[in-house]
Amino acid sequence: MALTVAVATWLPQPHATIQDGLISAQAAELIARDLRRELERDPTQSIAELAKGYELDQAPIQTVYIVTPDGLDVLGRSLPDAVAELASSPGDPQQAARNISRRLHVQDDGLAGYRVIVFQGFFPLFPALAKPGGRVLLASFAVITSAAMAMLLARFIARPVRRLRIAGRKVAAGDLSVRVVPSVGGRSDDIAKLAHDFDLMTERIDALLQSRHRMLRDVSHELRSPLARLQALLSIQRQSADTAETRRIDRMEVELERLDRLIGEILDYSRMEAADGVGRHATDLVDLLQTIIDDAALEAEVADKGIALRAPSSCVVAVESNLVQRAVENVVRNALKHTAKGTAVDVSLKLDAKNVRIIIDDRGPGVPDALLARIFEPFYRVEGAQATRSSGGGIGLAIAERSMRLHGGSASASNREGGGLRVELQLPR
Repeated sequence: MALTVAVATWLPQPHATIQDGLISAQAAELIARDLRRELERDPTQSIAELAKGYELDQAPIQTVYIVTPDGLDVLGRSLPDAVAELASSPGDPQQAARNISRRLHVQDDGLAGYRVIVFQGFFPLFPALAKPGGRVLLASFAVITSAAMAMLLARFIARPVRRLRIAGRKVAAGDLSVRVVPSVGGRSDDIAKLAHDFDLMTERIDALLQSRHRMLRDVSHELRSPLARLQALLSIQRQSADTAETRRIDRMEVELERLDRLIGEILDYSRMEAADGVGRHATDLVDLLQTIIDDAALEAEVADKGIALRAPSSCVVAVESNLVQRAVENVVRNALKHTAKGTAVDVSLKLDAKNVRIIIDDRGPGVPDALLARIFEPFYRVEGAQATRSSGGGIGLAIAERSMRLHGGSASASNREGGGLRVELQLPR
């Protein structure tokens, strides 16, 4: 737009006024013809009175003068110099008009010495262009106006796109309640359709996840009853069992207890997935970690493994202690399970300005880099591994990650230099 205006303003004035000149010449001819007709019908009429019936002053586009044989305007108006010169010029008025200015147009046929003179004015931009720097000023104004319009248009397009991007990040972070359509107003373009499709997708994902949570919860509840009956039947059977049968019953009870723990983990995870937040109270994380380490040390000693804690003397943070304890326990037990015999699991607590980081390092086989993020998914098993990289039957690390997210933190994993896996649990201070 700015380029068009700038080029137009640089056009020579005569070329820009050709069309206006034709219009002014036609106006002079029409008024003269009309006056002739009225005078032929009634020669006693006054041309001055007839002139009052026309709209003669159309400045700045053009002004019509009807001048007497004496060179005076019939309405008593003062004449511009060019018009006065033409009014007093003898001979052919058409030739005189062309000699004086191409902005003059005249008709006098049949008007008894009167002349209809149309003085073509300047287009409003021309006086400004005629001044020093006028064209540069107008071109600058056009560029600024175009830039402002472009910014408004870009904002009109970019604002809903930015809201879509923000909503996408929230969905990626697990917030499936976000909707975009209300923020795009009454738009009906492709961006509005994209926002509508985005909301439909989010609603569908939310419905599928809710369905999965309900299924996990319902199946777990349904399994609890037959499991309890099996445990009761084993207790009864134990009373009359011999030594060989008792060993088999002991084995079955161990598996039933493991299944019972798995069902409990699934129920806990389902409840955590449905929760939006947690209750918090001041907790010394160093004491909490020491308790976990003391309990895990007994199991580690039996398996010819070790576990050690490096932490400051105290670190009090507002958290839900039960969830944090379960998260750390799951990661620690997972590390003890995979660290090699004769090695130790290192647990450390580090502080920075905004976060508390709990780091658990093992000396096990590690995890392929491409699969590190997936070990926090429920029941995910690393391909080719002999056992899932999680405690709790494949859901322990998922519980740890969800616990951190409920606190506004995160859980991540990386492979250590020299072998082994590092899991970092991060909590806001």
